[in-house]
Order: sequence, then structure tokens, then C-alpha cells
Amino acid sequence: MKRKQTLIHNKVEIVEDRDDAVWAMDLNYRLTAFNPSFKIRLKGEGWDKADRGMDLRAIYRSGSFFKPCEQGCERAFDRFATTSRHTFEQNGEVVVHEFSFQPFMNSSGKVIGCCIWQKDITQEVDNNHRLLESERKYREAQEVANVGHWGWDMKEDKIVWSNQLFRIFEQDPGKFKATFGALSEIIHPDDRQAFIDDVQTSIEENKMHDITHRIVLGNGEIRYVHQKGRAYYDEHGKPKYMSGTTQDVTKEVLSNHQIVEQNQELQNFVRIISHNLRGPISNLLMLSKIYEWGKDEVNDDIVKKIEHTTEALDQTIKDLHLSLSLKSADKKKFRAVCLKDVMKDVNGLLTEEVMKQKASIRTDFSQTDTVFGAKSYVVNIFYNLILNAVHYAKDGVPAIINISTYQTKETVILKFTDNGIGMELTPEKERKIFDMYGRLSGATEGKGFGLYLVKTQVEAMDGKIEVESEKGVGSTFTITLPNKIQ
Repeated sequence: MKRKQTLIHNKVEIVEDRDDAVWAMDLNYRLTAFNPSFKIRLKGEGWDKADRGMDLRAIYRSGSFFKPCEQGCERAFDRFATTSRHTFEQNGEVVVHEFSFQPFMNSSGKVIGCCIWQKDITQEVDNNHRLLESERKYREAQEVANVGHWGWDMKEDKIVWSNQLFRIFEQDPGKFKATFGALSEIIHPDDRQAFIDDVQTSIEENKMHDITHRIVLGNGEIRYVHQKGRAYYDEHGKPKYMSGTTQDVTKEVLSNHQIVEQNQELQNFVRIISHNLRGPISNLLMLSKIYEWGKDEVNDDIVKKIEHTTEALDQTIKDLHLSLSLKSADKKKFRAVCLKDVMKDVNGLLTEEVMKQKASIRTDFSQTDTVFGAKSYVVNIFYNLILNAVHYAKDGVPAIINISTYQTKETVILKFTDNGIGMELTPEKERKIFDMYGRLSGATEGKGFGLYLVKTQVEAMDGKIEVESEKGVGSTFTITLPNKIQ
């Protein structure tokens, strides 16, 4: 018995440097070995000290910490090694401890005692809870966004799908074996080769896999999905794995198609109406030219009003045609446009106006002097924004217009800043000044078509325009264009 107790004692010594409490006892619940952490724990439960040979039954039955021990030891005496978790309150916090009960046997296989190992697993349990909570939120986010994730083992040709991905493709997780070939079969035949080519390009050139294509479900329904992913390589540079996401974008694509069709119908409607009106308008203008003025004052007044109305209608139709032509620009004809050349053209157009108003135009194209688009569009943008700044200068204060460029990897930014009268802008007013014939008041000249043309031409070049303004200080128009200059 003494030899066996020595063995137990030696095993306990192995874990003396741990925070876990470890101790051993015989069949009579007499303490045979323990580590320093057990002594500390025992003292924390109100016992003076730990001594070999002390009876542990009173300790097991009195303190909340040792509550699982008696039952666990009894099962160990019956040759069952067990583990139990014990949750209790400590210093105002809920903690979780794990107790392991291991039967101890002599050389003949007879149980002679029990070894107990206690460890605090509160942090581990909390981490597991947080992990489970994160996974739950991630699943919910996938369901809300209708997006799933995937991973493709290229060597084994096995694709792992998230649950949401099975829902998007309407496949049974227990039956469908996801491989590249099986996935390709689901893709619409007309989109299949484009998908395969995009994956191959992504792998060969280490680029982002990014494509929207159609899939055909088992019932024949067609859906649109947006695939994004990236390939990963081994130490030799060979592709081994690819992972990414797939989102169901059917509603968005169909909505865009509907918008495009509606816009096309609207444009056709405008063209038809303007064509049908062109003849009557021309006839009215012609009649006003051959009318004999001065014979009847009342008739003169009536004809004059008809002439003004007809001219306004004629100009509106011309503006609509111009707007439609800008929106349907042929982007294949877009080229690199030198801003210094643009300024030469604009200076020629505005020389008289600038000199008359004593305005100053300062340019800083040091970061970039090139944008991608149509030169005529860029000239018109510069022309209208500069002319706008000159017209809205403060009384008696010459206009100062600063034009500068900034460049990022993705965009080119143009800023037009002036020292004019400025505006009190609300989100509604900001939208209004870019509308066709949008004017904030009738106190200024002009019909409010210039900024609409600027916005239309900026958007035709895949850009956007924003304005900041303060009354009495001035305005800043910021144009952001894609950086397509290689």
C-alpha cells in the first residue's frame, strides 16, 4: 500500500506547477497525495490545511466547490472513469469547473483509490459560447443577405458549401456531391464557358474570381448568382485551394433589367413625341415669320405669345434630344483626355466672359492631368462649372476659381472651388440643382440646364458629382471618375 501511495504521490508532483487542483485518496476517503493548488483551494473553502490521511468525506459534503466529488469517486471505485462539469458562483461570477475521476488500481487490477483532477474551464466554455454565437449570427447574416460561402480543394476536386449555398442552388446536402464538374452542370449553358474561363483566369493570373451568371434549378427555374473568390497556392506556387462566396442576386438583376427596359421605352416615347411635334412646331415658327406685324395690336400680342411659347417648346425638345444622346454615349470611343488641352479650349470659349468679370482661374494638375472619357464631355463640364462660378460671384468681388486633381488607385477626383455667393444646401436642394431646369430661386438668370448637363455627362463616364456650399463663402463641386488610365 505504501508503494502504491508513493506512485500516486509522484504522479501528483508532476502537476504541481499547474493552477489545476490534483489530489488522490484511498477507498476510505483518506487523502494520500495532493499538489499546492489543492491546498489553496481547500483553504479557500474554509479548511485550515491539507494533511495526508485526513478524511475527505466531510469536505465533499460541506463545500459547494467539492460537491461533485463524492459521487464521482464512488463511480471510480466501481472502475468507471468519469468527467463532470460543475457550475457555481464565485466572487459574484458564474464559473465552470471540470472534475475528472480516475480509478487507481494495484498490480493485480484491484481498485485501491481514486485520483481527481480539477480545472477551471470557464474561459473555454465562454469561448465556445462566443464561437457558437458567432456561428449563429453568421448563419443569420447569410440567410438575410442570401449569400453562402464555399471552399474548393483543387487536388481532391471537392467543394464544401455552407447550408445557405445548398438553399440557393436548391440541392440536398445529403445527396448532392459538390465538385467543379457538378457545379458547372448547374450553370446555364450559355454562361458556363464564361464561368469556367473566369475561374481559370483567376487561378492562372492570381486575380479575384468575380462573375455574375445564371443557374438552372431542378424545376427549370433560372436564378442569377454573383460569385466571388480567390485561389491559394502551395510553397511551390501551385494552386491548391480556392474559397469565396455566392450570392443570389436574381431580384436585383431582374429589377435592373426592368429599369433598363423602362428607360428604353421612355426614350423611345420621347423620341416619338418629339418627332411628331417637330412638324407642327416648325409650321408655327414659320407662320410667325410670315405674319404681317403692325396691322392689329391685339393680334400682334397674341402671335408674339404663340411665338415665344413655340420657341420654348422647340428648345425643350432640343434639350431632351441632347440629354438622350448624352445618356446613350458610345463608351467604346472614350479615350484618355488631357486636362491641359481641355483648359485651352475652355479658355478660348470663356476669354471674353472671364476678362469682363475680372475672374481668375487657377489650375493644379500636378497629381494627374488626364481623365478617361470623351473630350467634348470634359470640355463641357469645365465650361459650365467655370461659367457657373463666374455668374455667381459676389458683387464687386472678382471670382477666383481653383481647379485641382487628386488620384487614387481606383479613382480620379476633380475639384472646382470658388469664392462666390454660395448656397444654403439641404439634401433636397442638392438634388434639385442637378435636375433638368433645376434652379433654387428665380433671382438669377439662366434656365438651370447647365448643371444637369454636367451631371449627365459625368454619369455617362461612370462618375458622380457632389457639391458642398456655404452661403457667403463659396461652393465646391467634386467630380469622381474611375481611374482607367493604365
